Amino acid sequence: MAFSAALRNQPVASINITPLVDVMLVLLIIFMVSAPMLARPLDAQLPQPNPLPSPHVPSLLLEIAADGNYRLDSRPMQRPELENRLQEAAISDPNTALSVQANDDLDYQTLVTALAIVHDSGIVTIGIRP
Repeated sequence: MAFSAALRNQPVASINITPLVDVMLVLLIIFMVSAPMLARPLDAQLPQPNPLPSPHVPSLLLEIAADGNYRLDSRPMQRPELENRLQEAAISDPNTALSVQANDDLDYQTLVTALAIVHDSGIVTIGIRP
């Protein structure tokens, strides 16, 4: 009896490969199912280059200084004049693009106010410059 109890406490030296075979069979099935799908060509419609030049889109640059002063295309302006100029630009060409460049020390509320002025003028294409 003591002899058989001593054999039970020793580690088993054989490897159980049943889980390994199960995983390999699952992977084999996955690859067999997905391989025909990967070999099928894609029906992609790529854009063709346009030989005609794109029309010129007018652009404006709005600079906002640290003290809240506005400059539209390097010309200083007060708020009412800025509103009028932006509305005129939006009416003359609805595709007008506006770039906004603000000073790093500018108060955030001043920038938001300027963007509200731009939005109210009707200009929809707005970019922010660093």
